[in-house]
Amino acid sequence: MSGNGHRYKARATIICLRSGKVLLVRKKGGKWNFPGGTIEPGEEPAQAAVRELEEETRLRCLGLLQLCTLEIGNVVHHVFTTQFDDFAEAVADNEIVACKWVKRQQLDTDQLTPNAAALMTRQLPALSV
Repeated sequence: MSGNGHRYKARATIICLRSGKVLLVRKKGGKWNFPGGTIEPGEEPAQAAVRELEEETRLRCLGLLQLCTLEIGNVVHHVFTTQFDDFAEAVADNEIVACKWVKRQQLDTDQLTPNAAALMTRQLPALSV
């Protein structure tokens, strides 16, 4: 994607909810982030969200709700949310080394990647306490 002479990356981001908790994932040596990744050429944002979630956590979502599209820096985030039951367990896979469910009120922007922290400042309903 490009506009106004800038190159943009498109990313599908999934806010996974389970009993008031949000799923975070972490790459080796990195900070915590929401599951998601680059939208491949010819792929729809929702398809990328489903693929990335399964690749990173082995979780299969049964339904996605598109929340919004946000531009943060040079990244266009297609943000989705999905609900899981209390028994859904994320398993770190692919480039992800750890997964954890965190209570929304305990999300700490200092422990998040810059993009995830920026999403927190947008006051998305899915991340509100």
